[in-house]
Amino acid sequence: MTAPADDLVALIVGMDQHGSLAAIRRRLSEGEDAGVLMDECRAGMEQVGKMYERGEYFVTALIMAGEIFRQAAEILLPELAAAEPRPDTRKVVIATVKGDIHDIGKNIVVTLLEARGFTVVDLGVDVDAETVAESVVAEHPDALGLSCLLTTGFAALRETVAVVRACSSDWEHHLPVVIGGTAVDQHTADSVGADGWCSDAAEGMAAIHTLVG
Repeated sequence: MTAPADDLVALIVGMDQHGSLAAIRRRLSEGEDAGVLMDECRAGMEQVGKMYERGEYFVTALIMAGEIFRQAAEILLPELAAAEPRPDTRKVVIATVKGDIHDIGKNIVVTLLEARGFTVVDLGVDVDAETVAESVVAEHPDALGLSCLLTTGFAALRETVAVVRACSSDWEHHLPVVIGGTAVDQHTADSVGADGWCSDAAEGMAAIHTLVG
C-alpha cells in the first residue's frame, strides 16, 4: 500500500527516500513549520525502531531510515536555524561523550536552542571528560547537555558528570546536567548523576528549558 504523499511518518516507515524528501520540500514551500516536519521525521524513525525490535524489520531498514533522516535534517536544520531567535541570555554547553561519534540528535538540539535565543557552545563528538569540564569552567553555562547513543558510553557519561560536578562544586548555583540518546532513561540518569534525560531532540530542549527555569 502506497503511503499518502504528505505523510512523513508513513513514507519513512515505507523506506520511501524520494517521497519523504519531496514531501518535506513541498510542505516547506507551502509554509509549514520546519519543527513540525522534524517531529514527524523523528516519529517515523521511532516507529522503524519499534518494528526492528519486534522483528518486523532488519538492520538494513534501520540504516536506510537513518539515511533518510540524515538527508531530511540537512533540509530542515537550516530552516530551523533561520527562525528569528527570541531574546535570551542563557548559555548551554553540549557534547557527545568520549567513544561516541553520533551527532544528528545533538545538532538538532543545538539548532532548536539557538533558534530560541540560547548561546550554545558545541564541543562536538567523542569529547573526553576533561575537555567538557574545562569548557564548563571557562563558559560557566546555565546547563550542560551530554549526548550518548551507545550503552558502551555510559561509563564515559558517568565519568564526565563526576568531573564536571567536582569542578563546579563551589558554584553558587547547581549546574543542571541533561543526558540524551535513544539508550538512556531515568535509571541511566540516576546512575550517572544527571538531573534530566531525553530520548529525542524536542525532549532535550524541553528538559533544558525546565531545568534552567
